[in-house]
Amino acid sequence: MQHLRVKIIASIGPSSGSPEVILRLAELGVSGFRINFAHGEPSLWREWAEYVREAERKTGRPLALIGDLVGPSIRLGRVKNPIKLNAGDRAEFRCVEESEGGDTKIIPLPVRRVYEVLDEGDLIVMDDGRVRLRVLEVSGYSAIVEALTPATITSRKAIAIRGKDPGLPTLSQRDVEHVKFALDNGFDYIALSHVRTRDDVDALRLIVLREGGDAGIAVKIENKSAVENLQDIIRAADLVVVARGDLGMTYGLEEVPVLQERIVAAARSVGKPVIVATQLLESMIENPVPTRAEVTDVYVAVRQGVDGLMLTGETAIGRYPIEAIRWLRKIITRAEQVLHIERYTPKDKRWAYAASIVETAEKLSAALILVYSITGSLPPWIAASRPMVPVVIGTGSPQRARRLAVLWGLDVRIVEAGGYEEGLAKLEDVLSEEGLLSEGDVIVEAYRETEHKQVIVVKRVFKGLT
Repeated sequence: MQHLRVKIIASIGPSSGSPEVILRLAELGVSGFRINFAHGEPSLWREWAEYVREAERKTGRPLALIGDLVGPSIRLGRVKNPIKLNAGDRAEFRCVEESEGGDTKIIPLPVRRVYEVLDEGDLIVMDDGRVRLRVLEVSGYSAIVEALTPATITSRKAIAIRGKDPGLPTLSQRDVEHVKFALDNGFDYIALSHVRTRDDVDALRLIVLREGGDAGIAVKIENKSAVENLQDIIRAADLVVVARGDLGMTYGLEEVPVLQERIVAAARSVGKPVIVATQLLESMIENPVPTRAEVTDVYVAVRQGVDGLMLTGETAIGRYPIEAIRWLRKIITRAEQVLHIERYTPKDKRWAYAASIVETAEKLSAALILVYSITGSLPPWIAASRPMVPVVIGTGSPQRARRLAVLWGLDVRIVEAGGYEEGLAKLEDVLSEEGLLSEGDVIVEAYRETEHKQVIVVKRVFKGLT
């Protein structure tokens, strides 16, 4: 199967949480799987993680596992029966863990702090901005609201108060327990929800280090504080996620495309990998074919130079998870056939070295760029340079391979070796056996021999050897 430059990340949920579906998604080219800790419980997440590792063994491809923390998101309690509202209907938010729902129209919201900051006239939004409720009255830990849009309200939905931040802690004790779970079960990235400042990122990294973990930190940009502190947050992170769902609730929907472009550019300008998430193929939750607008949306994201695209509800709860991945792959493939991506000037010595490798390969019309990585420091900068020449990365560490699997353009292989030159030689053998190297091909190899010695080697393939 053709290797994609832009990577696909799929969220696991009831629709995809079986070994058969996860394996099929991996076979279709999914490079990373996300598990949302806002839903389900540890025994289920552990089972899903095991299915991903099983799919990894069967496909022979490293697959990243991303654990998504709940963070200070405001979520409803348990609604036993869906609450359906028409525009103009009234309902009551009440500080309880669960409600019967249905015709009682009592919405459980067990977060006391929310009622302390709510005022008459406030706008409550949910469902990624599609549902809007106006606050009519607040009394103690209860609030009467009027629906401005039709709504179907179910358990654990996230809500936002337009223009207000209740000031909940970024990391709760439950989040800390979820971090420990992720580290104990070999997750490769931990996604920090509703990050506000660089201090939030540093706090999570301290917990990871204290627990002896090695997971990367993904920051979800989804509120005004994060946008205001964008550069500092991005520099502190390992991966950036444009969380369009909550951005659409915090800002007006018309602002989301502008914010996406800004966040993607800010991440790419400093060489940080960036993923766009939410409502990419939203209609495919119920339909086997996307809309033309969704196809265009994906195409635009590819042209912006994102590292990856993340499906959420489409694969977690949708009726057509496999078809959604097929369509996403089809759109990316077509977009990459006419790809022209803006490149940024390196602002780091390691990035400048990586850019020189890419420039050399492109000037020579090389067949491949080969990198053997021991520390994992060079490949992200190769990806940041957005090479048009195919890149194959070899590494002896499965953990490092998984972290690299969701970065732009990297075809990552696990190759055990005692040093750089041995690793490259083994990588050449593997690629020759797979038919990816042909006689006459020019290849460019690169590695950091020491902290101060960087090596670029140009070779030509002769009779299957170099």
